[in-house]
Amino acid sequence: MIALKSISFILWNMLLGTLILLSVDWLLFNLKRRHFLGIHIPFTPGFIVRKREWLFNKVRDLLHDYLEQAENKQNKSGYLSKWEQKIRDTVYEKAEFVNGWPLLPKKLKDKIRNMLADSVKGIASKILRRTVPHLIEQWRVEYRIDEFDAKFDVAFLKKYWRKYVLKYLLWFFWVINFLIGIMNMIWFLILI
Repeated sequence: MIALKSISFILWNMLLGTLILLSVDWLLFNLKRRHFLGIHIPFTPGFIVRKREWLFNKVRDLLHDYLEQAENKQNKSGYLSKWEQKIRDTVYEKAEFVNGWPLLPKKLKDKIRNMLADSVKGIASKILRRTVPHLIEQWRVEYRIDEFDAKFDVAFLKKYWRKYVLKYLLWFFWVINFLIGIMNMIWFLILI
């Protein structure tokens, strides 16, 4: 009877490891919002389900925000205007070598530095506000986002999770928990 009790340590440890891994799988890929006794279970729907939707919505929002800012040059509070101003300020600082030129009046040196900074800002502005939106339109980035959204649905991710990760994690947990169960069995037999 004592030998049967000691063998049960192995079974309990392997069962516990399997339950932990299956609960992780459930927390990642649970599709529905679940309730227990009328109270919402906080980790439902699953993490992958929520973050996948959040990620694709965020990418779409960023793309639309970028295109809106690229269209509106008058908006000076957007990040594109801040990038352009940062480029202008950096070029203005780097063009400090102009101040070392002898025989030029200070007003002309400042004008040269400003012209250099403004021309680089204009180039950056054309790239950020014309070329990039043109490439986004030409490469149909918005449609590609929708294609990826449809392609990488939860069922697809769940299939590859179970095929390439969960299967090997189960084997790993079974081996580790089998060894821990044997150690627990030995300690049980020693302490009796």
